[in-house]
Amino acid sequence: MGIGAIGSALAAALYKNKNIELKYYNRSPRDFIKIKIAGAEYIYPIDCQTNIAAGQQLDWLIICLKEYHFENAKEWLGKLIGASTKVAVIRNGLRLKEPVLEFCEEKNIVECMVDCPVQPVGDGFYEQYKMPKITIPKSGISAPFLQLFDKKYISVNIVADFKTAAWEKLCGSAALGAILCLSGETCWIFNDKKIREIYKNILTEAVEVAIADGAIIPGNFIGKMLARLKEYPPEKGSSMLTDRRNGRPVELGAKNGAISRLGALYGIKTPLNDLACSLLQYTNKDGLGRQKK
Repeated sequence: MGIGAIGSALAAALYKNKNIELKYYNRSPRDFIKIKIAGAEYIYPIDCQTNIAAGQQLDWLIICLKEYHFENAKEWLGKLIGASTKVAVIRNGLRLKEPVLEFCEEKNIVECMVDCPVQPVGDGFYEQYKMPKITIPKSGISAPFLQLFDKKYISVNIVADFKTAAWEKLCGSAALGAILCLSGETCWIFNDKKIREIYKNILTEAVEVAIADGAIIPGNFIGKMLARLKEYPPEKGSSMLTDRRNGRPVELGAKNGAISRLGALYGIKTPLNDLACSLLQYTNKDGLGRQKK
């Protein structure tokens, strides 16, 4: 459910598992999954449903929606999630289970953190820069979830400390996303030493909040993230930048907004994340100051 950048990358990998029957759900019609990997193009025909008239008996529902999509997706969730349906939630942010708890029991939900740089490149294609890596918490449905995937195409990592893993992802994506979204540029901008310093400072604020929230962030984390910047292709963007360029809302609430809110809760100052939220909130509004939907 949800065939954007991440949804397309995961659907393309799942498509190769001939032992499962796949169904696709998206607000807008899609006839194909189109992925580019290392210069090669892969096109997979799909039957995508844009209207759901009645409940469907699903073993699994894999949700690839952004935070601001869940409110409008409630009708679909109610129809697609049955008593025995297991649900995987793949999105940015923290506390990923919360939007679906009203539709199923907590024991049937697996929170998923995905690491898969992928972005639109035109003509319906998404370019995928590396094999998707999904991190999930250890639970009673970890093993069944793992069985959905062929490890040649997706890596699934089961961890005991999911909170720390989720916070590490959030810290990096919030810092990167805010800078790219505010500048309107891709990762080439990190050639500028001043921009790297801003990234480090946003990251430092986020790490302080993460630790206050109970995450165990190692002392070398910020250094590793700065080193990773050098590995990114100069044309690499971010989901926040892509959304801004396409006139869509950006995921403030799940990223910098979460850091600002929890910072206030724990009494930690987060001036740079606050600034990002103050400026980027206007990308989520139309010219009359109304919230975009």
